[in-house]
Amino acid sequence: MQETRAALIAAALDEFASRGLDASLDAICARAGLTRGAFYVHFADREALILAVMEHVLGGFVAVLTGVRPEVGGSARAIELFTAAARARSPAVHGGAALRFHHLMDACRRSRAVGERYRALVLDARDRLAKMLAVDQTARRIRDDARPAALADLGAVFALGVTAALELEIPLDLARLGKTFAAVLSARDE
Repeated sequence: MQETRAALIAAALDEFASRGLDASLDAICARAGLTRGAFYVHFADREALILAVMEHVLGGFVAVLTGVRPEVGGSARAIELFTAAARARSPAVHGGAALRFHHLMDACRRSRAVGERYRALVLDARDRLAKMLAVDQTARRIRDDARPAALADLGAVFALGVTAALELEIPLDLARLGKTFAAVLSARDE
């Protein structure tokens, strides 16, 4: 059952890349080597498939970024991992030929459920980052003159901004950008 679901998600990623979110369910099923009946065993409709694809691409990525052990400087490591993923054109940051940022924004516009889930993923990442930042503040690894929640908001905007810039093919020095963001967090006013 898990293999069938995974095949449908992989096929949807490929079809969405070439045809956008309006790719036909028949084409997705054909690419997966499955029938429409198999599709409906796993997904109620296209929206449920889009949610599963989004969760597959973003959910695991957020878990990796925010699962860094606090004793190793979680927030700095999360920034490093994010910028490395951006430089490597990871599908979670830059869809490349797969699920692109504009696809997700279009899906959020079209579907209340997709928009709510995307926002929930972003807010969950932000909240996890805030907890990491609070630990880093207690350990005096980052600045203490801003609330962790405010710094986490900045981190969410940073990630979304980098993702949008990559989608627009704006040239960025991602290594320098990541180091600068980490420096802003660690800066202390004298």
